[in-house]
Amino acid sequence: MTNQNFDQIVSFGKENVEAVIKSSTLAVKGIEELTKAYTVLANQSIEQTQSAVKALTSAKSPTEFQSIYSTLAKANMEAFVAEGRKLQELANSILTSSVAPISARVQAVSGLFKAAA
Repeated sequence: MTNQNFDQIVSFGKENVEAVIKSSTLAVKGIEELTKAYTVLANQSIEQTQSAVKALTSAKSPTEFQSIYSTLAKANMEAFVAEGRKLQELANSILTSSVAPISARVQAVSGLFKAAA
């Protein structure tokens, strides 16, 4: 084994370690971002629940109660679906970005094997 080969192996290993570190760093930042998003959602949910209770307790008749309840249920379902989509998109984005450095290294290894063949 020549010094050049040894240097290439060391360099390749170093790049792999750097990719794992970068991937881990991106994953941790992403988890922090996702946690913040869930916290905001939880706080919004608490506020919406308080508003809903106030609205429902202000109803003057069973018909008015049912009308308020129906409106709130529809709004809550729409918000649930919209927020679920946002969280799913955020999670997908985090996963994609945190896996990218390792994926690049896998492609590099694949390229080396193809070149050697």
